[in-house]
Amino acid sequence: MQAETMFRIILPILIIGFAAHRGYYVKTQSKPDDATLKKRNEGVISKIASLLGLIGFISMIAYVVQPNWLSSTSLSLPTWLRGTGVAIAILGFALLQWAQVTLANSWSDTPRMMKEQVLITSGPYRLIRHPIYTAFILILSSTLLISSNWLVGLSWAGMTILEVVSRIKFEESLMIEYFGDQYNKYMKTTGRLFPRIIK
Repeated sequence: MQAETMFRIILPILIIGFAAHRGYYVKTQSKPDDATLKKRNEGVISKIASLLGLIGFISMIAYVVQPNWLSSTSLSLPTWLRGTGVAIAILGFALLQWAQVTLANSWSDTPRMMKEQVLITSGPYRLIRHPIYTAFILILSSTLLISSNWLVGLSWAGMTILEVVSRIKFEESLMIEYFGDQYNKYMKTTGRLFPRIIK
């Protein structure tokens, strides 16, 4: 099997796997609205992110069906670097699952504060405050390397980064509001998306 064909197979599997993983947890772990104390209202940033996601999805389909349609946006990346993209995505999935299992019933599909919410500081949360969002970035940004196409990759990465930045801003203000000093102390020993080098 040629390398290009292999990456054209891997890319949709990656996106379908990501959607299936998220869909599973939304279906099995979602909480009713009456369990919510406060949640984020989606705004302009979320709409822009959704538009980028649509562009990413359409461009991915074009890349899989006929890469020549996107020849003007293709990059010349070596096979080893594209393989590194696959490894990054796998790392992202491993982190995503670890964080989901650690959160257990404290997970929510949308940024919100739930009744009887507890502050989780175990597992990946010992080092990172938002490991699920780190995983999102690793998985969806890897599409840039895997597809070797800036339109495909930057659409997915742009969507993810916009949404993650918006969610983190809301979530951290919410956590400070409800957990106060406990969360402020937690912030001093952890990184937002990656472990702190200096504590």
